[in-house]
Amino acid sequence: MSSLVYEFPLNEKCRNYLRLNELQQQIRLCRELSAPGQATALFKALLDIMELLERCDVRSDLAKDLEAQRGRLAAWSQVPGVDATALAQLQGQLEQLAQQLPRAARLGQQLREDKLLAAVRSRFAIPGGLCPFDVPQLHYWLNLPVVRQQQDIDGWLAQLQLLQQGLELLLTLWREAGQFRPQQAVGGFFQDGAEFTEMIRLRLPAELAVYPVVSGSKYRFTIRFMPVGNHDPGNVDFELANIK
Repeated sequence: MSSLVYEFPLNEKCRNYLRLNELQQQIRLCRELSAPGQATALFKALLDIMELLERCDVRSDLAKDLEAQRGRLAAWSQVPGVDATALAQLQGQLEQLAQQLPRAARLGQQLREDKLLAAVRSRFAIPGGLCPFDVPQLHYWLNLPVVRQQQDIDGWLAQLQLLQQGLELLLTLWREAGQFRPQQAVGGFFQDGAEFTEMIRLRLPAELAVYPVVSGSKYRFTIRFMPVGNHDPGNVDFELANIK
């Protein structure tokens, strides 16, 4: 039986983490420019990352959260049978990233100074604004050899590498630490405490014709399972993991 996993952040910091991570995955899927439309998707994701990084400087929050994970891993070193070599390697990665992030230049600064990205950004919000007569620089770039295009893309992504490594490692540790537990939403409704919770993860059968809508704060959260169609969702059995 296949299942779907939904993730819902319960604070602004985690919301930014998940958005940035989603945008990085979009870039990874279309960076080869092997199909029509991928260039537009690539630039859209890059520009969205630039926008998010202008609104908030995630370096300090990410460094603190990575450092907190180091402390938690230290406790695992006392558990009998743990792979000490793998644990030490992971702790080393966390320490390195936690130290590099606060010292790095403001993330995305060099992207904002790139002339091509600036030209695309100035026209992106206009419907159909990426036509060749709107952004001739982009039209020229799209007709460059693939090798040259990939060099530029590699250069842009290199400026986000530290952010990517830190986010992927933190989110992986969060997800693996959160254990799913069976729950039931009576009449499609469920609520629980959210103290110290960064995000919640829900897992339910893919064939179940409902989807969750979550609202909450740092103290409590509620889940309403909405039916796809007009039927009554009734009691919904699902699995829940609280990420702290």
